[in-house]
Amino acid sequence: MDTLNVIIIDDERRVRNSLRQALEECGGVNVIAEADTIESARQTLASHPEADGIFLDIQLPGGTGFDLVPEVPDMKKVVFVTAYDQYAIRAFEVNALDYIMKPAAPERLEQSLRRLRQNKEEQKNNTPDDSTSPEQNTPHTKLSAAKTLTLTDQLLLKFGTKSRFIPLNNLVFVRSADNYTELHVEDGSIALMRKTLEEWAESLPPSIFLRLHRSTLVNKHFVEELVAESAGKYCIRLTGVAELFPISRSYTTAVREALQ
Repeated sequence: MDTLNVIIIDDERRVRNSLRQALEECGGVNVIAEADTIESARQTLASHPEADGIFLDIQLPGGTGFDLVPEVPDMKKVVFVTAYDQYAIRAFEVNALDYIMKPAAPERLEQSLRRLRQNKEEQKNNTPDDSTSPEQNTPHTKLSAAKTLTLTDQLLLKFGTKSRFIPLNNLVFVRSADNYTELHVEDGSIALMRKTLEEWAESLPPSIFLRLHRSTLVNKHFVEELVAESAGKYCIRLTGVAELFPISRSYTTAVREALQ
């Protein structure tokens, strides 16, 4: 069994000591560094890019675990360890490798360690080349089709080399791009994710995100105008977006009713 090199980031020494002991008792784990603030965490992450896993608390002096997301190139290495069962938990399930509620139960730690080992093995077997495909630049979602998000949830999206948590209510529209989808955010930034529009249609709250046709979902809170065209055809104009979005005839009635 390969040894996992992990980092613990938590502001409480007692919690760090307890987690270190629990991880070592699981076997095959080497805690290579610890940090207790946002600033020390940034330094630690920069100093240990070889880490196979990061056990990360949410509430930290100087900020939150969210603030460290841009410092972590592979969110499959992150296990959130938190005492707060709040809306962000669902974002963790979607985008991070795992989350554990404090106090960490041994069986949950074992489960997270198995996932970390699987990720390490996948990384080892992944042969890089000089070309970069969209898949290499976009995070894979673990979002279950049975889970419907709410506007208080957040998505972890990757924009170029940086990742950010985006509140769901800042998502303007989602559009198909072959086997990927483009996620357009209120500030104009665009993320590309390896996820179909059908999966988004099942995950996003249907009372908020309207299906215009087979390739587009829009956030109705950004709908500025319903534009009537000839022969009963309609388009939608979104706030801050130049293009018009046509509505398929099969979705026209539902869209008009949702906007009333």
